[in-house]
Amino acid sequence: MENPLPEEPLEEPIETPKDEAADDAGDESDSPRRQSSYTVMNGVQTVVSIALVMATLLTLWNPRKVFNTPSLAALVEAGATESALKAEEKAKDERSQHIGILAGHLEDSNPGEVCQDGTVESDINEAIATLVSQKLEDLGYIVDEFPEYDLELLNYEGAAFIALYTGSCAENPLPPSGFSIGGSYSAQNPELVDQLATCLAQEYQQATGLPFTYEVINAEDTSYHIFRDISVNTPAVRLEMGSLKTDRAILTNHSDQVTEGIVAGIQCFLNAE
Repeated sequence: MENPLPEEPLEEPIETPKDEAADDAGDESDSPRRQSSYTVMNGVQTVVSIALVMATLLTLWNPRKVFNTPSLAALVEAGATESALKAEEKAKDERSQHIGILAGHLEDSNPGEVCQDGTVESDINEAIATLVSQKLEDLGYIVDEFPEYDLELLNYEGAAFIALYTGSCAENPLPPSGFSIGGSYSAQNPELVDQLATCLAQEYQQATGLPFTYEVINAEDTSYHIFRDISVNTPAVRLEMGSLKTDRAILTNHSDQVTEGIVAGIQCFLNAE
């Protein structure tokens, strides 16, 4: 019997051109090379990029800001400030050991009170000022003794300043017995002036037994130039030790008591500071 279905023709194999096959083979062989080349370039670009970022960060980074390190100028300024503070503290310590004692009318054209028997106030003031200075020096203090007018008085700074005077020797009427202390409250430290006056009044009265009066001194008065001359930081008082008429015996014959009262008053003040 004949096959009713017609026979399909067999497909002939398609031939690939040699050139195309060669090209495909070449492409396949070049692929790893391209991949390898691409990877190396990427790595180089990455390294360069990281280097640029790091360089930028290092340029912007300031270790002084990060660690708060002071600059050279700041260190120099701090050193200078510290040196100045130490020098000021040292000067203050030195001043705290100085005591100023002034002998009223000494080396002045006006000798003060001149009594009928020839006693001169400036001589009495000088004698007691010298005794007070010697006693204080024996106790270890540094004492600066001044006449009435002295250039060294200008802006003088010390722990305390006492100006010593004596009172009237009039015959009629007789001056009252007693001593007086005056202070100027125009000073920078009126509380220290008050403390010095209080200590001096207590100790001097106890040593001499003389009655006491206090007066507020007007520093603008030409008679009281001392309070304008010395530094406003120095506590200062004016002590009128007694009358050259009524209290002469204690001023001349018992000057040791006068000296002891003044020195004790200064020590009282210095120990209370």
